[in-house]
Amino acid sequence: MVAPLLSRLIRQNGQSLIEKAVDTVVVQQKAGGEARLSLPRKVAGAVLMKVATKSVPGAIIVGGALLAKHLHDRKKARAAEATDKATAKAKNDSGA
Repeated sequence: MVAPLLSRLIRQNGQSLIEKAVDTVVVQQKAGGEARLSLPRKVAGAVLMKVATKSVPGAIIVGGALLAKHLHDRKKARAAEATDKATAKAKNDSGA
């Protein structure tokens, strides 16, 4: 039931489906300049999702890794912000 419907859909809209697939998988940047995920990142995300949904220990490991990455990125952003503030203050102090 699904195969005939899917094959008909591909035949009718094949070109537009291919264009969308190329745009989402191969092209890594939007016209607005926002970065898209590259193909290796998408594959890694799919693998992690599979591991996380297959078992509870896998979900714990993947969830813990995602939490650790979020905390690390937040710490780096705060450090960069503090450095920017210190640099701006030093410029103001030396220029005044």
